Amino acid sequence: MKNKLLKGFMTLAAVMMFCMIPSVSAHAELKTMPDGGQFDPSFYAATYPDVYAACGMNEALLYQHYQLFGIAEKRLPYAGAVLPRVAGTSPSATIVTMPDGGLFDPVFYARKYPDVVAIFGNHPNVLYTHYLYFGAGEGRLPYEGATKPSVKLNFTTVGAIANVNSQQDVIYAVRQAGQFRVTQLTILAKWNGELSSETITSLTTAQSTFLKNAYGARVSVSAPMLYGNVDDLTIEVTVTMKF
Repeated sequence: MKNKLLKGFMTLAAVMMFCMIPSVSAHAELKTMPDGGQFDPSFYAATYPDVYAACGMNEALLYQHYQLFGIAEKRLPYAGAVLPRVAGTSPSATIVTMPDGGLFDPVFYARKYPDVVAIFGNHPNVLYTHYLYFGAGEGRLPYEGATKPSVKLNFTTVGAIANVNSQQDVIYAVRQAGQFRVTQLTILAKWNGELSSETITSLTTAQSTFLKNAYGARVSVSAPMLYGNVDDLTIEVTVTMKF
């Protein structure tokens, strides 16, 4: 195992910058919103560039996004905020949303896997990069109570199809498609509290940097398609990769 970890050191060093969290002063502009919620629009815009691209620095729009989508997508309203409890886990203030949309607990990961810390240290960004490149494939968990992705790619004559049930499934499916050089990936999901068309699109788009660095892939994401009745909506998103 130690040799395997050492072998990946150079890869980790090369991609560390990918998962660096934007530097934002904690509570720099923490405000109490009209509904009583605590929110820092500057932090939210800087931490989630996909939201900033859509809402700019409009404080009302940023907070509206957080209320309508951000809470369900496990986004933080201000630096140091405690994420809502993740199903199946004990509450933890150390679970954070990483730039690619994944949930990760560096404190848990370091405590759970001392062999990783012995080689790479305990910097949160390095630990997360290890998890992405090696840990997930080795069956390591990103936070306490997390379940291993169950999604499998079904290959077709034109690409692959992935039926996803969680945010981690989306990330895993897209990365697996890059690994196998799939040129067209169709993501299918049922609309639920964790997955929406906006969530799937943002999570998929957030993988672009990783896919370019790891596999040389250029990624484009189609507009989501919805079909079915209002109580049983199916989301379809097509991801095109050029290698």
